Amino acid sequence: MINLLTFWVILTAGITLCKGQCYGGEGVPTKIGETPPLGCYWDGDFVAFNTNMKKNCTTCYCNAGGGLGCCVDALHIVQLPDECKIVPADNGCGDKAVKKDNEDDECIEGVAAVSKR
Repeated sequence: MINLLTFWVILTAGITLCKGQCYGGEGVPTKIGETPPLGCYWDGDFVAFNTNMKKNCTTCYCNAGGGLGCCVDALHIVQLPDECKIVPADNGCGDKAVKKDNEDDECIEGVAAVSKR
């Protein structure tokens, strides 16, 4: 059981380091008796444990164990019905499909999108 747990911790750390740099545990004191906050570092920014941060159309979450998980918030339309057209998403990340005759009405059925940076 210990070997399985050790393997899981090493695997999780390896996957995490692909997207961001994290640390956990007791931390390194900066002044006598003072411990820095614990969390994750992502792309030069600090993310506290159990919180998320959005930047450059990506959201990253730092869990209590120091693992950093990220998701791209941008969808790019690759297929849509004839009555729809592609416009920039409201959040500035990716695209959205709207009706050609009423841009306030989003197209949902028949739309295919991919998530990419």
